[in-house]
Amino acid sequence: MTQPIPGADNRISGGTFHGTVIQAGSVTFTAAPAPAALLGVIASPSSVFIGRDAELTALLEAIRPDRATASRVGLVSGPAGVGKTELLLHAAHAALAQGWFPGGALSIDLQGYTDGLPPLTPDEALGRLLHRLGLPVDAVPGHVKDRSAVYRERLQDRSVLVLLDNAVDSSQIHSLLPSGTCAALVTSRHRLPALDDAHRITLNPLEQQSACKLFLAASAPDAEAETEKQAVRSYARKIAAQCGGLPLALRVAAARVRGEPVWQFAELAGWLDDERKRLVELDDGERTVTAAFRSSYDRLGDDRRLLFALCGLHPGPRIDAHAAAALADLPVRDVRRLMQDLRNSHLVTADGAGHYRLHDLLHAYARDRAHEDIPEDVLRAATDRLIDYFLDTADRADQAVAPGRYRLPHSVGRPPHSAPDVDGREAALTWFTDELPHLTALLKVAATTTELSRCWLLADALRGFFFHVKAWDTWLDTLQVALDVATAAGETRVQGILQNSMGIALIELGRAPEAARRYRAAEGRFEAADDPHGVATSIENHAWVHQYAGDHAAALADHRKALGVYRELGARRNEAIVLRGMALAEIELGRSEEAIAHLTWALGVFRELGLDLDAAMALNGLGEAHTRAGDAVAARRYHVLALRQSRGCGSVFEEARAHDGLGALSAPVNPARAAHHWRAALRHYDALRSPEAERIRARLDALQEPS
Repeated sequence: MTQPIPGADNRISGGTFHGTVIQAGSVTFTAAPAPAALLGVIASPSSVFIGRDAELTALLEAIRPDRATASRVGLVSGPAGVGKTELLLHAAHAALAQGWFPGGALSIDLQGYTDGLPPLTPDEALGRLLHRLGLPVDAVPGHVKDRSAVYRERLQDRSVLVLLDNAVDSSQIHSLLPSGTCAALVTSRHRLPALDDAHRITLNPLEQQSACKLFLAASAPDAEAETEKQAVRSYARKIAAQCGGLPLALRVAAARVRGEPVWQFAELAGWLDDERKRLVELDDGERTVTAAFRSSYDRLGDDRRLLFALCGLHPGPRIDAHAAAALADLPVRDVRRLMQDLRNSHLVTADGAGHYRLHDLLHAYARDRAHEDIPEDVLRAATDRLIDYFLDTADRADQAVAPGRYRLPHSVGRPPHSAPDVDGREAALTWFTDELPHLTALLKVAATTTELSRCWLLADALRGFFFHVKAWDTWLDTLQVALDVATAAGETRVQGILQNSMGIALIELGRAPEAARRYRAAEGRFEAADDPHGVATSIENHAWVHQYAGDHAAALADHRKALGVYRELGARRNEAIVLRGMALAEIELGRSEEAIAHLTWALGVFRELGLDLDAAMALNGLGEAHTRAGDAVAARRYHVLALRQSRGCGSVFEEARAHDGLGALSAPVNPARAAHHWRAALRHYDALRSPEAERIRARLDALQEPS
């Protein structure tokens, strides 16, 4: 039976009829006018809106009525808690205030990432929108295409702004996008790559200054005295950094201390210091950062969810594709594909070629998921693969940085699926610099695994890089961890190697007595292990204790002892290193000709073996030897060569040493040039925290004194 059309006026004129009627004559059909759209009032945005001016301007530009484009769709995408809905509401209210959309605004939450609720299907969303547009429920078409047609017809020529918040994917919203004089604003945690015509805005966490302002504005601290205000600002900067600039985290943290005295801010900053408990603290009783992250995590497929959680085992939020491949035990091409999916979901960002980054709070969440969702044996295996990857790559990189150096032999039980190219010196140094925090962190993790040897092997693999960059304090920290593990394991020879390395770092820090104790301990360990090469190395290193103490004759005696052993063992690189050390003692003893001969022979060996850093050190030594011999021309030539060599191999210390020597040569004849070189040396020595900095500073002060 045909259903009457609600509100229709169906009148028939002419005649009297019985039974079935076929209309004839004059028929008038008058449809009831559609009621005014019940669009409702869209939510009010927060009064605290900071750091998004550029994004707001760009979003409004996308929906301007006079925009010369067929599509007026603005898409705001970004991670959970970054403030996408807040930006959408501010843009909508600004557009309505401008009078751009006289038909009003039509808003719907698509529940793409709403905890406990499934995303709305397109037909469900259209049904709700049509109802808000005034169509009775029983008049809404059953098929999604019919609903979409009626929806667009209802919006035609009405100039409405449609707000589609919290979309899960492109297919959910294609049928919801209006046309004609209407425009749409969309938010999603996904990049929605299939939304071809949208004007895209990716929302990132706030910069530090804006994050601090947002926290202060939202927390309304109860501080009147200037000292209290300064204290609150200091805690606010710390809390903003702990929240990683994520607006949701900042607002939750602010709610915890809103209107409270200063000590509450200090307490919150202290609680948030613990990275492993930070997510627990970011809970104001109604909102949690964890819940926002969980909804994104739960929407992932199994393989993407596993990779994301495994990234939490990486010691830092920045991870390269090779390390991720080791964690996931997958080919790197598969990892890159999965990482792209995680990027589309705004769970990771690209951070340079082949590198990805998780927001600090997302990295903490991934770590929590790994330990809660992944079986313990799977976690152990993934951690072992990650350590093996870094150990294998660090060993290859060390061979490029310090070729020919004696190193502990080892083989990785689980070779990585893939690894970066670190075979060249520059590539190796860059890799070490980028990955150093991860290497030192994993060294400590290795100390807790069943294969303890990986701890001291990592420490040994880092020796060349640490010596190159002169990062003495960090080197000492890693060596102490490794030494404790080797001592507990009864590895006598390994203890000797590590004690020797600690002595080198200590002597460079000006802590000669401590270095001497380390060298003596190393010599004893090597004697117990029947390792003559190690004994000679300890004696050679101890020579530098005498050298720094000014006892150059004793230093020369130790150098000669070590030289005899190295020559018997046929260790040419070590022989050349000893001769270079002997030359410095000979310079101080006034034996410049002997020093020049020894340095010249050593330089030839270093160049033959491709030891660029050692060559730079020998060139500087030749400059100093010729200076003492009174040959300023030759001295300048060698220091200039050392300057070029040190820059070529990246040695900041030897570059500073070359500037130091050139400054000394220039001081008698050209004080301005001397000051130039000494200032350059001072910059480098200060950066390296070298004791040499004070000596250079004194020279500069003396240079400025009137004669």
